Amino acid sequence: METALLNYFVQGTQLLSTCDFNPYVLEKGTGIYEVVRVEEGLPLFLQEHITRFFSSAELENITVNISGQFIRKAVRILIEQNRMQWGNIKFLFYRVGTDDSRFMAWVIPFAYPPAAVYASGVEVGSMPAERENPNAKKALYTLRRQADNLIREKGFWEVVYVNRKGYLTEGSRSNIFFVNEKKLLTPELSMVLPGITRAKVLQLASEKNIPSEETFIPLSEIQKMNACFLTGTSAKILPVSRFNGIPFNLNDGLMRQLMLWYEEMMQDDLHRFSW
Repeated sequence: METALLNYFVQGTQLLSTCDFNPYVLEKGTGIYEVVRVEEGLPLFLQEHITRFFSSAELENITVNISGQFIRKAVRILIEQNRMQWGNIKFLFYRVGTDDSRFMAWVIPFAYPPAAVYASGVEVGSMPAERENPNAKKALYTLRRQADNLIREKGFWEVVYVNRKGYLTEGSRSNIFFVNEKKLLTPELSMVLPGITRAKVLQLASEKNIPSEETFIPLSEIQKMNACFLTGTSAKILPVSRFNGIPFNLNDGLMRQLMLWYEEMMQDDLHRFSW
């Protein structure tokens, strides 16, 4: 169930008290959404999230009657009125039937990995599942609950979906990368959500002349890889210690360098940001 933190959320053009937040209406229709990280009171990679939001709307054939500037204003109001310095904001447009549609934005619970976890890595497992229209960031509450249940049951940090052909696709809240002989590998774009952090990692690889490939990765072959990491808004670049019990190198030089470069990229985006 969705939860709104702090004092205020946005519904349509109104700023309302979180006491009036009703999460149940969100599961009745079709929704597209984004989750934006806020650091030092500023949204990270906001324009990239807005661009993907409208791309998801197009993929799902949802007519969105708001502009990117409207979304920027809603995010700014949430940050300022909640006096928010750190955390995640979710903005969503959902449609019920043909007549009822609504924009909402609110501060959501978040769990950033502790600093120690970036050294020790996290354990992940696999789960047979496929998202229809995977390039769209669409609210799928039933699938999310299934993933969350498996995460709690097994003590995983994350689960990675495996499609009916046995290929890895994406995590329930992340994308996945492998390092194999100094080359980055990640599942083919047609099978996954085009994550913002995923795109930034591929951008870094291109800028730094690091070989990378978007390809089909069978679950049965992950033991051949040297290192593995997750990417995401909350995770950033997060090393994986074990995947289905298979260990990976936590000290891989390429992975560790990408982590440093990504932190620099984040800081550069925040320093250049303006409303």
